[in-house]
Amino acid sequence: MNIAWTTLSTLAEARKMAAELIKSRLAVCVQIDGPVSSYYLWEGKEENSDEYRLSIKFMAEKTEKIETWIAENHPYEVPQWITVAAERVGDSYRRWAEKEYGVEHIAPKKGGHAAKKEVLRLSKQGRNYLRKHRYQEAERSFLQALELDNKNAYVLVGLADTCRELKKFDQAIKYYERVLEFDAVNVFALRGIGDAYRGILQHKRAIPYWMRYLECNKNDIYVMVRLAESFNKTGNFDKAEAFYLNALAVNDQDKYALLGLGSLYYKAEIDDKALECFDKLLNMDDSYVAVLTMVGNIYRRRRRYEEASQYYEKAARLESWNSFALYGLGDCHRGLADLDKAVYWWSKILENEPNNQDLLTRVGDALLTLNRIDSSMEHYTRSLKVGFDLYALLGMSRLYRAQGNYPEAEKCCLEILERVADHQRVLEELRLVYEGMGEAGKADKIALRLKSLGEEQADN
Repeated sequence: MNIAWTTLSTLAEARKMAAELIKSRLAVCVQIDGPVSSYYLWEGKEENSDEYRLSIKFMAEKTEKIETWIAENHPYEVPQWITVAAERVGDSYRRWAEKEYGVEHIAPKKGGHAAKKEVLRLSKQGRNYLRKHRYQEAERSFLQALELDNKNAYVLVGLADTCRELKKFDQAIKYYERVLEFDAVNVFALRGIGDAYRGILQHKRAIPYWMRYLECNKNDIYVMVRLAESFNKTGNFDKAEAFYLNALAVNDQDKYALLGLGSLYYKAEIDDKALECFDKLLNMDDSYVAVLTMVGNIYRRRRRYEEASQYYEKAARLESWNSFALYGLGDCHRGLADLDKAVYWWSKILENEPNNQDLLTRVGDALLTLNRIDSSMEHYTRSLKVGFDLYALLGMSRLYRAQGNYPEAEKCCLEILERVADHQRVLEELRLVYEGMGEAGKADKIALRLKSLGEEQADN
């Protein structure tokens, strides 16, 4: 067993590195102490700073791996790295370390010291490019390193991560699989391959890798949330809920877990639980437009229009073009019998979506109720120019009937019934048209058909 020391500038960085060394099963134990005062020369100048010291115990067989990892991941340009071999290790401690972390055989690599040094340089260069989002350059660096050492886990994971960022998910999966062939518990590969399968929407294939990852790192909220999302995508509500709740048990203020769980409840119309999650999330950050609109929808479903409007208005202030917020505002004002404002908000959607037939007809209906006949007809006509629209034709029939133009109203109803036979609302409208025309026999015939349809529905 070996012991090594390195330093970092902040406690947060020290804790992050310690956790990653344990998660990746490179270190047996990492201890942090400090701050300690460090005095040194840097570029000919005397320097001093407070740092946090990591004492890292690891199996001697993992020396090369951990040194490669430190070189690639340490934020310092020239990190302290001092290693000594432990002269004596307690038998029980050594057995525990070997059992928990394993002793791997590290195959000798070709090319000697110079090749190893070049692999280290290229892999560190690739990781730096990756952090800077220079993915093409990162890919080239990792491929060059792979030519020198085709079984280097850090090179393979780095290359896979780069391919994933480039949306080359199939290639990323192949590189992750190569790592897992000789290192079945490599947490970076397990987490990465899950993300790659998620990238190609194969959620069922992602799940087992993330489950294996959590066996090594059971409190990783990121992966818990990913699992919950995948279980949701595959229709397993109970497991999705369970993993979101597990994530919140680790950190009850995790925004992604709250958003995911709230959305899960929202889609299932478990509104009280959805509101509990969304309220907590909005108290931390009220800029989530999707959450604001979902909360608005819940209150609108409950016909609490004024409360719903407050959430839609916040969303519209953040995204003035958001059609969900604008539609909700219009529908709330319709519920409050303020059709002028309903038309105002719905018309804002039509500015961006001029061919939205549902909105054109809805605005046409509202304008007809407001007795703004010309504007109503304009909206119905616009919708019909886009394509067949049952409700636009039905609205036009009502408009013509109100004007006493029964032949045109009849034409609208018959055009619908040619495409949608026995539509009850249209039949009822046609009955009223025939009554207005004085065609009592035709009106009675329609009434009998409506009665028959009602009886058929009752029997079913």
